[in-house]
Amino acid sequence: MTTLLVLMASARVLASPILATPGDQPPKDQSYSVLFFDVSDLPARIDEPKLQKAAAGYVLKCAIANRSSEQLLGLRMILLIVEPTGKLRSRVTWTEPSDLPGYSIKTFVFHPESSVPPRPNDQLFLAVDEVIGHETIWRAMEADKALRAYSRGHHDVMPAVQTVANKFDPRSDAIRVIWR
Repeated sequence: MTTLLVLMASARVLASPILATPGDQPPKDQSYSVLFFDVSDLPARIDEPKLQKAAAGYVLKCAIANRSSEQLLGLRMILLIVEPTGKLRSRVTWTEPSDLPGYSIKTFVFHPESSVPPRPNDQLFLAVDEVIGHETIWRAMEADKALRAYSRGHHDVMPAVQTVANKFDPRSDAIRVIWR
């Protein structure tokens, strides 16, 4: 009977999860889950985002799906770091190139420039603010406010999307007429 109690106690200790205390440092290869706020009218969707510690700060590893026929050139994103109490700790907005053919999915490593490292209990929220295509620029109006509402549990707030012609990036398939 004593042997059975010792075996049961040993099994319970081995099956218990190891809980970190606030003073513990996360492992160097630890990644933080990021909740993605999808604006369905934007052509870019981010899948499986993870924020990971790197040699020079943090990197965001994810897959991007292009839901349009147009080639995408870049993204502007918003990352929120929110405390467990709901208080906003940090807001980072940055732009990255993301060459992505129409109707495709590709993995990317992005480099948000955050001066505030996430804590183990923080929640991270990500949204796409602007998508730059060869011919079109899509902009989610007040995406930061909608993302903040999403982080508070208000999942019904959706930003309107405005589109404008991209007059800045040259089209690679444009026909050039040369007059002599």
